[in-house]
Amino acid sequence: MKEGEPARWAQFRFSVIAPLVCRTLNEEERKDLKREILNHKYITPDGHEKYVPRRTLNEWLGKYKKSKFAGLFRTGRNRNDNCKTIAEELLNKAEELRREDRARSIRIILSLLRSEGFDISDVSKSTLNWHLNRRGLGRTTVGKSKGTFQRWEQKHANALWQADTSSGVWLPDPINPKGAKRTRLISFIDDASRICTHAEFYFDEQLPNLVDCFRKALLKRGKPQRLLCDNAFIYHSSTIAQMCAYLGIEPSFCRAYSPESKGKVERKYGTFKSFFYREAEHAGLRTLEELNKFFWAWLTKEYHHVKHSSINMTPSERWRQGEQLIRRVTSEEIRHALMLKTQRTVNSRTAIIRLDNKEYQAGIDLAGAKVEVRWDVGNDEQIEVWKGNKLIQTARLFKVGTNIDFSRKPERVDEPRGLTYASSKRYRQSLIAEHEGEKFIVDDYLSQPEFSALVAKLLEPERVLEAEEIASLEQFFFEQSPLPAKRTEILLTQAVNAKGTKLHVRFYLQHIRSSITRR
Repeated sequence: MKEGEPARWAQFRFSVIAPLVCRTLNEEERKDLKREILNHKYITPDGHEKYVPRRTLNEWLGKYKKSKFAGLFRTGRNRNDNCKTIAEELLNKAEELRREDRARSIRIILSLLRSEGFDISDVSKSTLNWHLNRRGLGRTTVGKSKGTFQRWEQKHANALWQADTSSGVWLPDPINPKGAKRTRLISFIDDASRICTHAEFYFDEQLPNLVDCFRKALLKRGKPQRLLCDNAFIYHSSTIAQMCAYLGIEPSFCRAYSPESKGKVERKYGTFKSFFYREAEHAGLRTLEELNKFFWAWLTKEYHHVKHSSINMTPSERWRQGEQLIRRVTSEEIRHALMLKTQRTVNSRTAIIRLDNKEYQAGIDLAGAKVEVRWDVGNDEQIEVWKGNKLIQTARLFKVGTNIDFSRKPERVDEPRGLTYASSKRYRQSLIAEHEGEKFIVDDYLSQPEFSALVAKLLEPERVLEAEEIASLEQFFFEQSPLPAKRTEILLTQAVNAKGTKLHVRFYLQHIRSSITRR
């Protein structure tokens, strides 16, 4: 090795890992930066263009952590052009196998050599890899080369919107104030102008929040001709498909594992994270409302009215150039397009429709009927009841009244009483005989308050249930009911005896669920 070359190689290794070891990064930023390093092609001191393998990157990071810059100088024995540790015959065969398929890993090559009768017990993977690289037979990584990419953009505003979600900043958990919860950012970017038609932080990226964000974008900026989304599950929902069809928007999706096809919105997330996120984390934010208020102000001042290098003007200026081509939609059109839909059976006795733990009063003529329910995400006071693709009626949120309309009460048909049936008598005698032979009494089912009280009784006073745990109890009851009182108490007691009372209530509920399922 020439004089000074070890120092050049050490400097090169440091330049690769410098962003990771010199910056203050959170876990998410560190993962993103590491992914960027692994996807970048570097020019090495000997003039070759190479990617840095993940294992090599981790090795350099470990050496720097242990010995700082001195650890990046190559240590260990020097290799020369003569292969002393690997037999020439074996090395030639390995070369032949690599030439057959340049994507073959060292591990696969060693397995093939063993199947050919070669002794590979003393062959080092790194040594074999070094010799193959020296012969110009470095491995071609499958999927690494995707071809070249060309910049593209639409000619006018609202020709195409790009949609995506990303992890957000941490906020105090509204359910558990002692803990923290990470937000999610949902956003829509106009391709031509780079205007953020709307973006908002939520505590999850479920369909209702996506619908809410898209509605606000449509109201503010009109409708796009085409919507480009990634392959996340929520973008492929039937609700999004029906919504686009209703409004006349062409839905399209990126090719799987190709985020660069929606590079503009991906790049915007990079800008948000490197600029806004860093400030937001230290701005004393406590609620989603405070976070979004800060974000929208930043978006206006620091993004929409700042010159963009790609379009050589501000996003707002570029948007105004095509403003006359923008097609507006009414709030009523948006409301109908973005309504969520599901199937429900109207209660045959009360004509009540149950939806998201709420009850809505339908007409008595619909009792027992199967209907389609449509509702607006932002309005839980009423729902629309559809049947045969026609709006039948509007059902309002049910509230227990003080008066009863007896005209709606079904007529009572009196049956003769006091007669003894031989079949009933035999049934009574058989049931009593079976009952007396049972080890445990087959008792009644629990109501929701009784179930919550039973759990609290077994877990307290050693601990107090949190609001989130109480909500979990209610949801579990409505999903699993009816719950037999005696069996439920036995299962809860088993769980408490096994693990104590300090675990989250989800553990005890899972024990009940799995036991009932196996029954």
